[in-house]
Amino acid sequence: MKGKPTFTVFTPTFNRAHLLGRAFQSLKNQTFRDFEWIIVDDGSTDETQHRVTHWVKEADFPITYIWQPNSGKHVAINRGVELAKGELFVILDSDDWLVPTALERLLYWWETIPFKDRGNYTGVAGLYAYPSGKVVGSPFPAPVIDSNAVEIRTKYRVKGDKFGMNRTEVLREFPFPENLGRFVTESLVWNRIAKKYRIRYVNEIFAYKEYQPGGLSARSIELRAQSSAAARTYYREFVELEGFYIPFFDRLRACANYVRFSLHGKVSLRNQFKEITKKGLYLLSLPIGLMVYIRDKKVLSQKASPEKLVSGEKK
Repeated sequence: MKGKPTFTVFTPTFNRAHLLGRAFQSLKNQTFRDFEWIIVDDGSTDETQHRVTHWVKEADFPITYIWQPNSGKHVAINRGVELAKGELFVILDSDDWLVPTALERLLYWWETIPFKDRGNYTGVAGLYAYPSGKVVGSPFPAPVIDSNAVEIRTKYRVKGDKFGMNRTEVLREFPFPENLGRFVTESLVWNRIAKKYRIRYVNEIFAYKEYQPGGLSARSIELRAQSSAAARTYYREFVELEGFYIPFFDRLRACANYVRFSLHGKVSLRNQFKEITKKGLYLLSLPIGLMVYIRDKKVLSQKASPEKLVSGEKK
């Protein structure tokens, strides 16, 4: 490979040495070979570094490995974007693996966008499948849709995780905030990007996903409560989005979650009301947000109790 690669494939990982080999094998099997692999290890204590050191000697594509103190996936993504040499940036989670033609087909779909229009697009997105082959969530309602990360959910009602790529320069334009806690939902950044750029969505499976017990998806409520500043920022920004088709009940639900995670962050109702611009919607959502917050407290206290007993702590 000469010069800069077309793709940077990026993998953030934490104690997933037992899974990374599957991702590595899928990269070895790619029909399109002009890519690099960057791994940012978010503080692993297992054999991740040892295995990657071996793969560096074996692979016929460049591999860059960086270890950082445990800081969160969003910080790892920022590091990966900083290091990336590729024009196009693919996030391949440690529990994902690519179909053999994934990079070839992502590039094909990217090049179906007229060159003069590509500056208005951040990238291409397609489908994940479970190991069984079943599509994760729902497919897109048409073979090809040019839309954005907000309207694909709110207007087209597409559900579930999707897989794709972004232009590296767009991700540098919209870095993840690193001052909002240890967990920042990726949707916070995707929604910000949606204000400026479009995505070409295609009904094609590019990767497989196997959700892990104890992973980020499984611990969603706990993580958002612990990083309440990030959660409340995400929901407030969604509530206040302008220029998009967003059904009323979607905004209402988001506003209730804004209340919910503001309370987890010990932000008073008075300060919440001062901060948010949609005052009427806030008042309507307030009882719902309060009820869900109370439910969260019960659920989280029940989850914490066995851990305290095991560690010898008292309730």
